[in-house]
Amino acid sequence: MKKKFMEKFVLFLLIFSINSFINVCSASQRIVIAGGALTEIVFALGAGDQVVGVDKTSSFPEKVKQLPQIGYWKLLNIEGILSLKPSLFITLNDVEPENIIDQVNQSKVDVLALKRVPGTIELLYENINKIAVKLDKQKEGQALINQIRANLADLETKIATHPQKTKVLALMSMGGTNSVAGKNTTIDALITIAGGENLANHNSFKSYTAESLITLNPEVIILNKHSIDQLGGLDKVNTIPGITETAAFKNNRINIIDDSYLFGIGPRVDEAAKILFQGFYPQ
Repeated sequence: MKKKFMEKFVLFLLIFSINSFINVCSASQRIVIAGGALTEIVFALGAGDQVVGVDKTSSFPEKVKQLPQIGYWKLLNIEGILSLKPSLFITLNDVEPENIIDQVNQSKVDVLALKRVPGTIELLYENINKIAVKLDKQKEGQALINQIRANLADLETKIATHPQKTKVLALMSMGGTNSVAGKNTTIDALITIAGGENLANHNSFKSYTAESLITLNPEVIILNKHSIDQLGGLDKVNTIPGITETAAFKNNRINIIDDSYLFGIGPRVDEAAKILFQGFYPQ
């Protein structure tokens, strides 16, 4: 009897030790992240203190700006990542150059590569779950998903009272020119989630002529803060060719959105969608 008790006790200690080792390992990760939305997820799960480096699209929460940067997610280099001695690299699966993920893997660093598109709520929940499992934060992950789901459900109820969708265009400063955001962009996904209709049906970003802008005649135009800075201030919006002839400009419905919302559908999607909704359907 005593022997069986000792065997069970030893087995219990072994299991406890293994679980403790796993928990210690997950709690002492050195995480490097490429993708602003992924960085936000890690911090929202309460694992921000394990992050030792981020890419340039990571700007929220504020403390992220104090972390070392590994460059832009479309122009990474293996030396910059490895210099931070990461144990885990969380990244978008379409980072560039194309071989960077393989290079990190070959350097014996654990890699979690996640999808960026399509920019849907379902993909956000999937990415939260995968990161939560990797960081042993499943409870926190489910709580985060439940919170986002509840907030979006409230917004959907309000959207349902507006059967006529507001016609929207999103202008972004791209390489010195103002381009319109089409499908497979974060802002397009946010417009849809917020109950608006993006008039741009093309893929990604495309420059529009003044005539095209006037012809589409959006009811609301969205500009990000970076674009406003590039123009030289909000009072310079009228310098965008064609914009003064749109209903959006004439009715003073130029909405500004913070750039930090635009680097992938992240855990603040409900907050971003609420801001856009208020601009689409003002009280």
